[in-house]
Order: sequence, then structure tokens, then C-alpha cells
Amino acid sequence: MHSIGHFTNLNDRFAFTLISLNMLTMIVYYRCKDGQRDAFMSALKKENIAEKSRVEPGNMQYDYFLPVDDVNTVLLLEKWESVDAQKIHTETDNFKKLGEIKAQFVEKVDIEKY
Repeated sequence: MHSIGHFTNLNDRFAFTLISLNMLTMIVYYRCKDGQRDAFMSALKKENIAEKSRVEPGNMQYDYFLPVDDVNTVLLLEKWESVDAQKIHTETDNFKKLGEIKAQFVEKVDIEKY
């Protein structure tokens, strides 16, 4: 059997294409209250927000990044197999806990969706 890229057959490639078309990538910009970025990150780690999100059905990536040129911003890159998977994520206790943490440390959130 011939392969196309790393796919073993056309059905695998077709299935991957369907997932890719429905996939959701989000870049979330958390603008922390002045001087609160480290406290925000500590609270996220204490509650295992990223780890719990990564094991949710449909999650493909959930990673925080700290810009070196902006001491009050945290970036979150999340990828989901579908919009529906991300929507289910927003209904979890983990997401609600994230909301509580944001209320304490974050003054603004901007989201880019792709």
C-alpha cells in the first residue's frame, strides 16, 4: 500500500482533513493587574488548570507563555479538535475555577480564534 505523507490510506487522510477543518485554535491574552502576573501563574499551577484542560476530550494543546517584553501579560495557546469540544471545556469545573482566578488577577482578556 502506498502512503500519502504519514497517512497509510486515503481514508486516514480524509479523516484528518475533516478534523483539521473543524479544529479551533485560540490565542488568549490575559492582561494581568499591575504586578500580578506571577501570582496569576502561581494560582493556575496550584489548581492544575493546564494539566486538567489537557486531558479533556478534544484538547490538542493547552500551554501558557510569558512574553519577555510585557511583565503583565500571559499568553495561552489552546487547540481543540472542534468548536464543540472547546464549548464543553467552558462548562467544566476547571473552567469555572479559571474564571475565579482571572477575577482575582486579570483586568482584561483578549481572544483570537482561528
